[in-house]
Amino acid sequence: EEKDLEKLSSLGHFLKGSSATLGLVKVRDSCEKIQRYGKKENEDGTPETDEKLCLERIEKTLKDLKTEYEDAEKLLKKFFGTEEEED
Repeated sequence: EEKDLEKLSSLGHFLKGSSATLGLVKVRDSCEKIQRYGKKENEDGTPETDEKLCLERIEKTLKDLKTEYEDAEKLLKKFFGTEEEED
């Protein structure tokens, strides 16, 4: 529930690098969006002065990111043979 745009941008940057290292392209792209919105930029890097809009975009992108992360996690667990059997 943190609403600090600068902090959200920093976290987006950190996660973008980590996901890029693992080859998680969709996750990386969503993290880059969060980083941009946290820096009060639009997706294309142009300035955005409406902080509320930036926060709304971060919330939406974060929902997408969670799904992308879950998909990537399942694939990685399957690849490495560490997925747990479901009941």
